[in-house]
Amino acid sequence: MFSYPLQVHPCRASIDAVLRWKPVISNSNSDHSPSRTLLIARPVSQPAPRSDTIPEVRFAILTTIIVCLSYIAAMTISSLDKVLAYVGSTGSTSISFILPGLFYYKISAPESVHHQRLLKDDDGDQSDDNDEAPRGGQRSHWRKHLLRRLALALAIYGIFIMVICLATNILFGASAH
Repeated sequence: MFSYPLQVHPCRASIDAVLRWKPVISNSNSDHSPSRTLLIARPVSQPAPRSDTIPEVRFAILTTIIVCLSYIAAMTISSLDKVLAYVGSTGSTSISFILPGLFYYKISAPESVHHQRLLKDDDGDQSDDNDEAPRGGQRSHWRKHLLRRLALALAIYGIFIMVICLATNILFGASAH
């Protein structure tokens, strides 16, 4: 009775955040080629105004939907091991393989704002090693390119593992009877 509201609260907040999110199309072409339009959640220089309150009607609708769907799931699912098998095959592979690889791949993109910050931080750290700058810079570029490719390979591997795990759950069932 007391743990259910603790589960509904972050679920409702996450669904509300997804429903309220709107991408902003960047019109400044100073750093990007004119043929590419990037979707940016919010420019870094302008912090988003935070509104943690959910309007009452939206709050009631989201809560009703979450409660009804969880009740339907509780009434129709006869065994918890099937649920855990599907959650494990999707959630665990996403958290362990897919998302870290995609995050690094996205952040390390040369046109990424976060990549530019990382380069500034690296320049501050490497200012002490001026005698090895040309050779170290080339080695660092090769290493970053390799890491970026490996991050993408990790995400692709995670998707492959997720498909295998889901196919195994669907074809052979979550539990052997």
